[in-house]
Amino acid sequence: MSDVSSTSALTGTEALSDAVSKGKDSSSSALQLSEDLNSFLYLLTTQLKYQDPLSPMDSSEFTNQLVQYAEVEQTIQTNSYLETIILQNNMGMSSQAVSYMDQVVQAQTSYVPLQDGFAKFAYITDADATSCTVAVQDSDGNFVKTFTGELPAGRHVVDWDGTDNDGQKLPDGAYKIVVTATAADGSDVGVTTTAYGKVTGVAYDGDLIALGMGDVVVNMNSVLAIHGQNELNPDKSEGGSGNDETPPDTGTDTGTDTGTESEAA
Repeated sequence: MSDVSSTSALTGTEALSDAVSKGKDSSSSALQLSEDLNSFLYLLTTQLKYQDPLSPMDSSEFTNQLVQYAEVEQTIQTNSYLETIILQNNMGMSSQAVSYMDQVVQAQTSYVPLQDGFAKFAYITDADATSCTVAVQDSDGNFVKTFTGELPAGRHVVDWDGTDNDGQKLPDGAYKIVVTATAADGSDVGVTTTAYGKVTGVAYDGDLIALGMGDVVVNMNSVLAIHGQNELNPDKSEGGSGNDETPPDTGTDTGTDTGTESEAA
């Protein structure tokens, strides 16, 4: 299971690809203009041929239409230059994406990669809650791990050791983050989730640049921060532990924000 974030705005390449698919890029527009101009000239010569000699047609209208065609042609030429710039820019971005390889990044996504038996994610609540549950789903939709979420509004980090509610180790892969928070009036509290992961692959399909964090795939535009390699080290001695494991028979632990995070998430 994977997730490509769709929260970011349409990229230049996506807009260009959409234009090409709909026949609205500069090449198709220039072809259409040429066909329209040929039709116009054919109609114009036909009108001139059959016009009334005693009441000739107004030549200024012909001139205005020719000027409009010239302006459209110049606009199409400008668009072709912009398309070239967009393509060059995205080629540079795809080259830049290679630098993410083997880096630990944090991205906005609803999936978290379990890599080498460890995972880390964060959830941001928009308001204070009276109840909050953080759950992890496997690829079959089963809730395999449940945490007791934090009630205050803000950002909270959870370190997960890759075990299920029974204390059994789960296989590496992509797991979905499901956070349910309820306000005092019974309404749902808005929640945004981010996940940490080591980049193991980069792909560019002509529309977007994707980063693979194990089995989780995210749009490069959704990356919020780059961290040190020890960010995903379950044995690190300071900060970011985020939770206290409870005995396996309870099946719960808590996720807390230690306040040592340096990113602007």
